[in-house]
Amino acid sequence: MATAPAQEQLKLLEVAELDKSIARLDRENEKHPLRQELGALINASAARARDREAAREHAGVARSRLADAEAASASLRDQISDKEAKLNLGAGLTSRDLLVLQEEIDGLRRMLDTASDVEFAALDEVERAEAEVQKLSREIDDVKDKVLEGRARLEDEVASIMAERSRIQAERDALFGPLSEDLKNIYEKSRQSGGYAVIGMNATGQTGVGIPLSPVEVAQIKALPEDEIYFSEEHDCIVVRLPSP
Repeated sequence: MATAPAQEQLKLLEVAELDKSIARLDRENEKHPLRQELGALINASAARARDREAAREHAGVARSRLADAEAASASLRDQISDKEAKLNLGAGLTSRDLLVLQEEIDGLRRMLDTASDVEFAALDEVERAEAEVQKLSREIDDVKDKVLEGRARLEDEVASIMAERSRIQAERDALFGPLSEDLKNIYEKSRQSGGYAVIGMNATGQTGVGIPLSPVEVAQIKALPEDEIYFSEEHDCIVVRLPSP
């Protein structure tokens, strides 16, 4: 049978309130909205970085296509220039040869028109790909700035939470430390249930926290010596008798 002075048992109710405050502050820290915001920003930054890498690869492919298109156009222009020079010189060429040469030049010009269209499309693709890379880079920089700002705000707010937690923890330790070992051990074990670790019962058998005690249990508690610690097996908590007003 564990015992502790009635005044110590009453102090346990104060300890429980302080523990609730500490648990609330821990939840505020763990579930702080800025943590979710920062997580979303970091994920967004990573996604944009992946998009930028893909855009860079696309730009590289586009530049390669442009280089091929430029080389094809240059080759066709060289061929046209050579054949036009030969046509203009006309040396040793029959009328038939001149006609065939002109047809070849016309064909090359048509090919050059097509090649120029391909070259223009490749240049447009390069410009769009490079613009996308630049846009994503700006977005990444913007997100990084927001992450830095958010981290600074979170650090300030967490520091405030932890300062309050330290103050309450010190108050709790000062109150809890001197209590009898039996009372502390039963209380700590009761806390593991996840519900109320200790509740107060007034002279009418009411707890004030929504936990109903049966008439039989109320009678048992009232019949106990003042210093005996009562642990409710049904509710997994210590029941402390409150003094009459």
